[in-house]
Amino acid sequence: MSSETLQKLVTELDVLIRARYPLIAANTHEENRFRRVMHAVANLKTHKEKDKGLYVWSRTNGLRQTVGRELKGREEVAIPDTQDPVSVLEFVAKQSKGLFVFCDYGPYLAPYGQEDSQLVRRLRELAWEIKSRHTTVLFVERSFPDIPALEKEVKTIELPLPDDTEVAVILDVQMQKLEGNGVRVDVDTQTREQLVQALLGLTETDIENVLAKAIISGGGLAAEALPVILDEKKSVIKGTGALSYTHPEPLDHLGGYHNLRRILTEAAVTFTPAARAYGVEPVKGLLLVGLPGTGKDLTKKIASSILGKSLLDLDFGSVMGEGGGVIGSSAMTIKRALSIATTLKGILGISEFEKAVGGLESSAKTDGGETARTIAFLLNWMQEQRDVFVIGTANDVRQLAPEQIRQGRFSHIVFVDLPTVEDRREIFAVHLRKRSRNPENFDLDELADATDGFSGAEIEAAVKAGLLHSFMDGEREVTTRDICERARGIQPTSVVKREQIESLRTWAREHMAIDAGGASVSTLTSLATERAIEI
Repeated sequence: MSSETLQKLVTELDVLIRARYPLIAANTHEENRFRRVMHAVANLKTHKEKDKGLYVWSRTNGLRQTVGRELKGREEVAIPDTQDPVSVLEFVAKQSKGLFVFCDYGPYLAPYGQEDSQLVRRLRELAWEIKSRHTTVLFVERSFPDIPALEKEVKTIELPLPDDTEVAVILDVQMQKLEGNGVRVDVDTQTREQLVQALLGLTETDIENVLAKAIISGGGLAAEALPVILDEKKSVIKGTGALSYTHPEPLDHLGGYHNLRRILTEAAVTFTPAARAYGVEPVKGLLLVGLPGTGKDLTKKIASSILGKSLLDLDFGSVMGEGGGVIGSSAMTIKRALSIATTLKGILGISEFEKAVGGLESSAKTDGGETARTIAFLLNWMQEQRDVFVIGTANDVRQLAPEQIRQGRFSHIVFVDLPTVEDRREIFAVHLRKRSRNPENFDLDELADATDGFSGAEIEAAVKAGLLHSFMDGEREVTTRDICERARGIQPTSVVKREQIESLRTWAREHMAIDAGGASVSTLTSLATERAIEI
């Protein structure tokens, strides 16, 4: 148990067991890793002195003792007539002491999503019987079923992903095996650190599989394995069903919005070791408010570059059922996604935050409160975590409850208005450079004036349309006039949604939101009648 994370888990389990919690459920994909944790718990002095044996049950193998005097030098001892889910409970009920790990027991309590009332009742009775004994039953599976009848009897815990210390140990073990088998290993101190960072956020099994693929692809383990590992890691993270790894964008890809740039630069400083040592608290994150096309999603990629952190996007909508409710094991999927983000200590992007935390009031009627519990878990995680920079984006947050956006969850609410004339000049320059054109060859003032009320996305659309027009007109070089003419054919969203813009400005002013461009929200609101602009 060299890992600090696992040591904390051993301590937590030790406390729960000594406090006589009768039933404990550990949600994890890593059964073997949890069994090693329990082996460490069983060998603690407090449990060894009481001669608590460690038993492991599965439907295929029945109950087997793996720690205790009865082993007498053997690795395990099989307990006869305990394969059945009911018979194993009867065996436990007769014991005065012991630690019992049940693997994948949940499906028998709720087959096909319906509770087995008789088995659930027997488990409740067992919990009452062993409460006064030195006996604890621990369930380990991907997600222990949410059974209201067992709510007070079962204590649920989460097995954290391997931290950097544990990943380093796993890597060292794998390298020793490779060298012993004659496989090329060329890993210096710097490469080892890079490999550890690349493997963070994966389960132990994932780490072993990813390393195996990298070794086969490169004929050994060396610095060349890093790209293979990172690509495979992205696939594994995407396989969670809720997360996607997004590449960063350089700062010069964001035109205008200087106040927002300043906020991101300051946030980056708060995560440095020097700032931590000085007592500076890390910035929790930002809630970016604005209509589509104003660069909110681009800001997440820019933040990844400025902060030097991996960007993971949480797609809350992909795990929501019809009507916005959480379905099936979606809650567990979201919890695992947050565990990965915590381990990576990166940036977590939550698009359409107002929809992600919506559905609270209807949850009790539509899904028995599962959505409400999942949202509460997310908000509580945002409140307590200190290592992840969260960027939420929202198009319309007027219906959000104050507790969902208060200080402690987001450090700042940033109002992303439509770009000013100065911002539009810079945005045009960015999109021209991205298409290998020199901005100095264009009249940026004329372009900015011609696109009053345009969002950043609409400015980009004008540049693309101008390029297409000049290409089709004999493949000549694009001009300022081409882009201006095409811009006149674009109906900006600000014209259509003028009332919504005014309403959102009012909300931002009342909630003391920071304007991304630097102007005060009240000043921007007073300009609403002079031009049809979109936030």
